[in-house]
Amino acid sequence: MTDEPNLETASRPGATPTHPPGRLRRIFLGPAGLRAGWSFLLFVGLLFVAQVVIGLVWDRFLDPPPDVPWDPVWTALGEAFTLAAALFAIAVMSRVERRSFAEYGLAFRRVLGWRFWEGVLWGLAVVAGIVLPLWAVGGYSVVSIHTQGSALVTQALLWGLAFLMVGLAEEALFRSYALYTLGREMGFWPAAVALSTLFGALHYFLKPDESWIDGASTGLLALFLCLAVRRTGDIGLAAGFHAAFNFAALFLFGGSNSGNGGQPIPGRLLDASFSGPQWLTGGPTGLEASVFVFLVLAVVFPLFHLRHPVPRFAPRSGNRSGDGARR
Repeated sequence: MTDEPNLETASRPGATPTHPPGRLRRIFLGPAGLRAGWSFLLFVGLLFVAQVVIGLVWDRFLDPPPDVPWDPVWTALGEAFTLAAALFAIAVMSRVERRSFAEYGLAFRRVLGWRFWEGVLWGLAVVAGIVLPLWAVGGYSVVSIHTQGSALVTQALLWGLAFLMVGLAEEALFRSYALYTLGREMGFWPAAVALSTLFGALHYFLKPDESWIDGASTGLLALFLCLAVRRTGDIGLAAGFHAAFNFAALFLFGGSNSGNGGQPIPGRLLDASFSGPQWLTGGPTGLEASVFVFLVLAVVFPLFHLRHPVPRFAPRSGNRSGDGARR
């Protein structure tokens, strides 16, 4: 039997037209349902629609202050909207693909569990690993305590919430559904490299006055977060790391950020002084743009591998069971 249609029969009056069986279906569907490429494009489209709607709500009903300086309440609100957009898109794709949120690394009962707090410790340790050698070579010093008393407690809680929203939103966007879906098509690590490169590129091209060091270090930090998801099975530890890294670098140690006009955030704990070339201190782009971040990550990657040696996040390719991810 041939898959080609009988053109003579199809052209007779009253005859039922025949079509190449399964050809169109094979373009869109594979053994595991909707093909990963189409799934990813649909996910991006849903994100776009959700962001447009959120933008209309933001402009119509809210009156946010100027972007500089950052404000913790508005930062938290904006990131909460981004998280809502990501969860909306993931929820739709979960129904389309008949997969649970947990399969995408979003097990809600675990996201803020003990893995999250382990991630907080990793994030604090990485920032301390950047600041301590910078201090040792004279590139960092504490000038004064910027915020004290009850105001310090209030600002710590507000910025903690803001950076929690940043961590959850960006991990849900880049290292949940997107990582799973591209991983089941490309294999986990090619997908991780692709998304981490995109993450670094977005920071480099969309934030003002960025340096190549910041773009590269952000991409490597994103790759580390992909490793965290791979070895723990969900975004909990990655979200904790992400939130704590920002909190420590910007609130605790008084670093700057190019997204905040190259200035430190208001309400921070410390006023700090940075001395030396930008490649050493990070300059207006912040501590993540210091060359010391590369030395710290060179230690952190193998340490994390030893701490979490077994892969637990496994995008399934085709209809194989078990750990179907390509290693």
